[in-house]
Amino acid sequence: MKSISNLFILLLALLCVSCDAKQMGTVEMHDTERKVWNSIEEFYYDNADTLSLRDISIVVRYDKGYVADSVAMSIVSISPDSLVVEEPFTLHIPRLSNLRPETQTFVYRRNALLKTPGRYRFRLTPHTAIEGINSVGIAINGSNSETNK
Repeated sequence: MKSISNLFILLLALLCVSCDAKQMGTVEMHDTERKVWNSIEEFYYDNADTLSLRDISIVVRYDKGYVADSVAMSIVSISPDSLVVEEPFTLHIPRLSNLRPETQTFVYRRNALLKTPGRYRFRLTPHTAIEGINSVGIAINGSNSETNK
């Protein structure tokens, strides 16, 4: 009887872990030189799950030195099978009212399906040099809307 209850607890724990796995994700950030973002930042994502939907976001850490209204940029996505997609994207970053640096996340794609296993590359390039940007990054997480179906 004890082995059956232990087995039940183990199966319940595995179920909880597998349900929570979609919420786990990855964030990769790159620091900018002298708090100025003026060059290409390239990020890699190794994909093994070709069935789950994901949200892909751009993450920016900035400080009081940021005075622009928006950041015009290009995003290049390169799939493992060498499909290249480039598109413009604009970040509307709110100005800071205090001296502490802040991190903002901007959704780039919701419910994205990365159909090909392997390494995806994402290149973020600002159209002009932007002061006050301490670091930029990309976040790839399990899509929340997938659980709302």
